[in-house]
Amino acid sequence: MVFAIGLALSACNQAGGDGMKSIQALMPENAVIAHRGTIYWAPELTEAAFRWARNTGSDYMELDVQRSKDGVLIIIHDRTFRRTTNVAEVFPGRENDPIDSFTYEEIAMLDAGSPFNRLRPDQARESFTGQDVPVFEDIFRIAEGKRIRRNPDGTRLFHVDENGKYHFEYEPDPADNGHRPGIYIEVKVNENYPGIEEQIYEELTMMGWNPLEGKTIAKNEPFYTGEKVNIGNTRGKILIQTFSRPGMVNFKRVFGEKVLCSFLISNNRNTDFTSEEVLDELISFALESGAQFIGTNLGDENDGLPPHFAEKIWASGLKTNVYSFNTLEQMEKYFGEGTGRNARPLANGMITNRADLTVDFYHEKGVRKQKTTISPEKILEELGY
Repeated sequence: MVFAIGLALSACNQAGGDGMKSIQALMPENAVIAHRGTIYWAPELTEAAFRWARNTGSDYMELDVQRSKDGVLIIIHDRTFRRTTNVAEVFPGRENDPIDSFTYEEIAMLDAGSPFNRLRPDQARESFTGQDVPVFEDIFRIAEGKRIRRNPDGTRLFHVDENGKYHFEYEPDPADNGHRPGIYIEVKVNENYPGIEEQIYEELTMMGWNPLEGKTIAKNEPFYTGEKVNIGNTRGKILIQTFSRPGMVNFKRVFGEKVLCSFLISNNRNTDFTSEEVLDELISFALESGAQFIGTNLGDENDGLPPHFAEKIWASGLKTNVYSFNTLEQMEKYFGEGTGRNARPLANGMITNRADLTVDFYHEKGVRKQKTTISPEKILEELGY
């Protein structure tokens, strides 16, 4: 059985071959991928977190997308609003209701900043209170150097047209420092949101962020211009990923294997990383579903990227990005210096909660020219928080 799966992997690799490599080349090696913007310095998946990630010099800003009852793409990680908002206060009794049971106007009433202030008093800031639950478009506009346009009372400006479609307003961010990151899109539980892959394709096109539509981007557009990140202006400006196998199949159908795509797996879901057959099947599915990357998580007792799995991933032609980093010690482990298990890099990119640390870590390793120039706290102050 293992031999048969090995043959299948070889066939998939030969079939994908140069095409897969050309897509992989759209992402720089040693990419800094800001996980939810940050979960350490600001409330995760909020305007504050993503403005901070942009100004810190992240290559990509990672987001989780779901959908409201009335069809608006919402940026939220969990299946409910309970952990990250004040939903229990605003809508008593609905704190365990799923995201798609709320309309956007209900979601706009939630405070996504105060829970962070309570849970992280050392990083708390009064200005985080009242942070919105963002919509999909917000993160792309932030990546372009904008911010949400607001009323004097801090509420955001938007209107609904005669067809029930929401239109959101933005303005130039006075604190924008010129970095232009790409966007790393994770769809949560694709099966709960039929047609979400097509909706993402259409919204990317509407925003001018779909590399498969509109004006062709030059192949030689650089990842960096001087000290500034420029990935948001390249053909590798987006990556799509999911844990969902049906979702991966849908991505292949909708995007045609022409954009960066990662199949996510987890060491918390009873994956047996000691089984050659299990690992071969994971790689085989990733290849068959059009992925160029496997996304897996770091760990100690149950490592999501043990060296023998990394070897299999490399042999198949795939690459890997690992989530989610919090410490320099973790970065050292997966960067891969020295001998033994660290004889070569295990991760092609790091999905990090501390983009500030990861940017400077790669700089110190000599694989990145750019580095941070001011402290994380100072960045927040310059952004007005």
